[in-house]
Amino acid sequence: MIKRIAITSLSLLIFITTSVAYACDFKIGQFGDPKEKIKIDPPPVFFSDEFGGHTIVIPTEEICRDEVNLLGTVVMNLYIDNKLSQIRLERANMNDRNLMDFAMKKYGSFRLPQEIDKMRWRGTHRWESDSEYIVYVVSNIQNGSIEIIEITSKLYANDVANYYEKFGKWLESKN
Repeated sequence: MIKRIAITSLSLLIFITTSVAYACDFKIGQFGDPKEKIKIDPPPVFFSDEFGGHTIVIPTEEICRDEVNLLGTVVMNLYIDNKLSQIRLERANMNDRNLMDFAMKKYGSFRLPQEIDKMRWRGTHRWESDSEYIVYVVSNIQNGSIEIIEITSKLYANDVANYYEKFGKWLESKN
């Protein structure tokens, strides 16, 4: 009887943890979809650039209304050749590590150095699934820090790399 209660309790705990970890589905499209498939109200902001990219910027409040831990996070969908190729979440100067917590729940935890507090840690961590590369970054910026999660489709990873190479060359030419 005690064994049955323990198994039931453990199963319930796993279910609740999984539900919380996936409460915000920021992927409002599938990789490869054209930007015209995005249907949210109000319509998102589109930015086009000279490198062949189109970025849609969406506050998480528009797609994850119940996820209070992600308030202030921006979702950016990068379209290359009118195909969703990368999804990027950014959270700047929020004085928490909510994106880190979200990433660890969704993609798997990773160890931080014991001598460094989670808020002071800077660095990257990578995960890989069957179809995606996932990168989590914490870096210093003016007046604070920024957390980033990048999810790149393996099908479009070369296109994304070429896009950022063009962007990098442009940045270098400005210096």
